[in-house]
Amino acid sequence: MGIGLSKLNDNLYVNFESLKENKDWQKIYNGYKNNLDTLKYLIENISKKYNTSMEESRDIVLYELMCCHYNRNHRKHMQDMNRFKWSLIYVFTLIFIFFSGIISIFLPNKKYEKDVLFEEMFANKGWSLRFYRYIYKILKKNKNLDCSVLYTHPGITKDFSTKEVEGWNGEVINKRYLSIVFDLKTSLIVIFKSIFYLVKLFILSKNINIIYLYLRIIRKYLVYNSQVKNIKANVIVAAGDYYWNPIKYIAYKKRIKNIVLLQHNFKNEYLFNRLFQYCDYYYAHSEQAVEKIEGMDIAKKHSIGSFQLIPYLEDIPLKYDVLFINQTVNDDLKNAWPDLDQDKLVEKYYLLIDNLKQYLIDNPNINMVYVAKGETIESEPSLSVKERLKGLENIEFIGSYGPQTFELIKQSKVIINMYSSLGFESYGFDKRVLWVNYDRCCDYFKYDVEKEDLHVLIDDTSYDTFCDRLNRLLVDDDEEVQSHYQSLKRKYMNIQENPAKIVAQKVEELIG
Repeated sequence: MGIGLSKLNDNLYVNFESLKENKDWQKIYNGYKNNLDTLKYLIENISKKYNTSMEESRDIVLYELMCCHYNRNHRKHMQDMNRFKWSLIYVFTLIFIFFSGIISIFLPNKKYEKDVLFEEMFANKGWSLRFYRYIYKILKKNKNLDCSVLYTHPGITKDFSTKEVEGWNGEVINKRYLSIVFDLKTSLIVIFKSIFYLVKLFILSKNINIIYLYLRIIRKYLVYNSQVKNIKANVIVAAGDYYWNPIKYIAYKKRIKNIVLLQHNFKNEYLFNRLFQYCDYYYAHSEQAVEKIEGMDIAKKHSIGSFQLIPYLEDIPLKYDVLFINQTVNDDLKNAWPDLDQDKLVEKYYLLIDNLKQYLIDNPNINMVYVAKGETIESEPSLSVKERLKGLENIEFIGSYGPQTFELIKQSKVIINMYSSLGFESYGFDKRVLWVNYDRCCDYFKYDVEKEDLHVLIDDTSYDTFCDRLNRLLVDDDEEVQSHYQSLKRKYMNIQENPAKIVAQKVEELIG
């Protein structure tokens, strides 16, 4: 809490225990505190002008600082002290907002009242196909509810006329055009509140570009308030949890009583997956995921497992003894993770492949499959691995996507993995996953494999140890192994029953 800055309000600070060792958060929060004498005026202004609490305004600013941290161009803008240039951009932006509002007069203005909305951003292979159809199937069977897909996107995209979404047979309310054409009333509100604020922003922008930061905030305000205008609903369900932020929640909450988010991705150290996902109810994969969530204290959080495992909950026959998950170690990982020792990662990856090769030679009865994302099966390192394992008849190479990958996992007894989140999803299938983090080469992604354990190989990189560990995991009746992996399932992929049933019951309860 505000060491050295106690003269300021305590509600300008946050204390996220789980992020104390997160380097990205340290940089963001230190930058925030170092500029707090300036940022506090922006926070106070947002609170007064846009009718938010100081805590909400603080989180809005912190969220935007986080967004800028993860993008090189945004970081450059935040550090650009050419105040005259940004003042001109500010003026032209307000002019654009005005004309955008005028254009909106000529667009459809239909009003909608719904029991349930499902937020969608992708017409093909989107959330309707992978999440919502399972919930809707249960709702349709139990109650005759009025449900629609709300088709949105926060950015400038195409598909403004889309009426069909894969996996959804009902109504699609397309609001995508409102990412660039803003509602007139909302536009006028922003212009009125902003037109004379430039002078103050100009004065404040000495060490940090507050003009740019404010422009980011008002754009989100325009987009989300425009999207939700003329809509009323009891519940909205959104599988894109990482698209929700304080501004979006505040805007949508004016028109929608209950906001339900579903965890989409595994929560590693990437802050977009962990911070400020404002909502009323949050359904996570596991208890560990709940523990990693910060900045959303109002939400009621539940651990239910991943929706993407629903089609595979039934048992199917085993086909493979071992599945090896390809790792894209030759990609430019340092762009996103500057502190990563990628050369070390590549070296240890191929050491693992060499151990794997010897194991396949020594155990010709073992049936193994090497699985890569579809487009990477014909690129590095898959081609290099193919070359190293050439001539071995007990390994198959497959390029797969989503559903096929899960089917292959279900058909395999043991999964070998370095840093793919598929390792955690495999726990939900009651699979035994061997995480290989030789010499701590790849735990920069913070997948909780930084300590040697029954399911983790770190210190001993020898073939003999690899062979012994893999052989043990392949034994069916080892009680210690069984107990160990049951515990991992509860911690990382806590699926005990159909997650869609749990969420559908909550939706029915909220509607009454």
